[in-house]
Amino acid sequence: MYPKKRFVFFIVFLSFSSLFAQSITKGPYLAAPGKNSITIRWESDTKLSFTVKYGPAKSLSLKKQGELLGAKENHYLYEAHISQLIPGENYFYQVTANAIKSGVQSFKCNLPQGEPVTFMVTGDSRSRPQVFGRISEQVNQLDPDLIISVGDLVRQGGSYAQWGEYYFDAIGKSIDHIPLVAAIGDHEADDIDGDAGVLFTYFLHPHMDHKKLWFSYDYGDAHFVALDYRYPDNREMIEWFKKDMEHSEARWNFVYTHRPSYNVGGHRSAWGRTIWPVLFNDYKIDIVFAGHSHLYERFYPVRPQDDSAAWPVTYITSGGSGASLYDTGQSPFLAFTQSIHHYMVIAINGNHLDLGTYKIDGSLLDKISWKKNSKELESLVKPQDELDVYCMFTNAICKDLERLPMEDLPATIKMDLKPVFCNEDIQFDISLTKKSAKHYQMETVNGVIKGGQPLAVMLKIYAKGDMIVSEDGDIRPELRLQVNYKANSFTGYILGEDLEYKIYE
Repeated sequence: MYPKKRFVFFIVFLSFSSLFAQSITKGPYLAAPGKNSITIRWESDTKLSFTVKYGPAKSLSLKKQGELLGAKENHYLYEAHISQLIPGENYFYQVTANAIKSGVQSFKCNLPQGEPVTFMVTGDSRSRPQVFGRISEQVNQLDPDLIISVGDLVRQGGSYAQWGEYYFDAIGKSIDHIPLVAAIGDHEADDIDGDAGVLFTYFLHPHMDHKKLWFSYDYGDAHFVALDYRYPDNREMIEWFKKDMEHSEARWNFVYTHRPSYNVGGHRSAWGRTIWPVLFNDYKIDIVFAGHSHLYERFYPVRPQDDSAAWPVTYITSGGSGASLYDTGQSPFLAFTQSIHHYMVIAINGNHLDLGTYKIDGSLLDKISWKKNSKELESLVKPQDELDVYCMFTNAICKDLERLPMEDLPATIKMDLKPVFCNEDIQFDISLTKKSAKHYQMETVNGVIKGGQPLAVMLKIYAKGDMIVSEDGDIRPELRLQVNYKANSFTGYILGEDLEYKIYE
């Protein structure tokens, strides 16, 4: 009898331990803000029948059954889509099942048109959850209506564990009462760190195809369009964008995607530049937000030089929510730039927009206000044609070297110069800086880009003596290029960044 009694006691002990272990492991968090709806999502370590209690008062008089979406790593993802809400009203909610009870939290239903809206912009939070956590603290103090992210939420998007450590643990105390809607980044989608966006989609957009992550939604007076950076020339996404914008009745239109079309520092990205800037002008996009380069860049609004009626578009790179920072570039087209961890807050009220960029301690970094179609905004507009040329030359003279320069064997740089918008003849010369010319040798290259036609240029750089190359590819003495250019309507000078040796693993 004694062995049997001990065996029964052991089974009962396991049962109580299993019950005690039941918990919500991620969330609850808000998603998919609709005109009169919201989605509440959470993950549990146990498969249970969950209920969301909610209502306009803490008595939580209404109920919605949770729906099981799927399972990963022996954890279960649920959601409850709550509809028939009153726009602009505050609601309270709690997720329950058996002995599990989340805290009572609140949310505000999507604001009606005409109401002021405040939203935050974050990007590239992936590598330092402690930085993203500091931003979360600021979120809770500012209490915006919405948070948008331009992607790279975790370092390795294909790692289930990192979604807990790098994202949910860092921002979880904000997204339980403020919806965060993210565009996909390369650390979620590429084949090095990501998994083609499978886990990103699972947690954040579970009703979408992980291979087609473009979408839009309205929030108050704003229309938001998230584009999938993987497809800069995808005809399906382009046609979808056109139709979507044709139906937008919002006062303000914002686009966000991971890689920027204009970017002077960091990666110097040129995402979709032959296609999308024209669409942004045509469909009157007010601001295009992007990340990828881990810094802050706010460009002056731009439009084609020969079309004074074209809509001015402002491009902003905001990739400073946690990833290691990149060097900035300098440009007369940049209203403000700094390599610093940061977040942005945009408030719209009627035709008025206030934009503030803040350090993670809450102190102000950059600020600007404007009204639609105002003289003040018009005074800031720069020619898109010249910005295009500036970025073309910047990208060309700041490439990593495939081979180090030697005294008898040159490092070569092939440049394919092709302006997108400028059809004027452009005279240029590319040379070493005065300081670099003391240690390296290169013949100055003079050329003319005729009428926007492509031109291939080859540089050959020789060393005059010894050099030191760090394990990160830094070259000393420094090696820099510069370019002077001239067209009928503008002239310019660009000082390139230090060239680096492209290290292969």
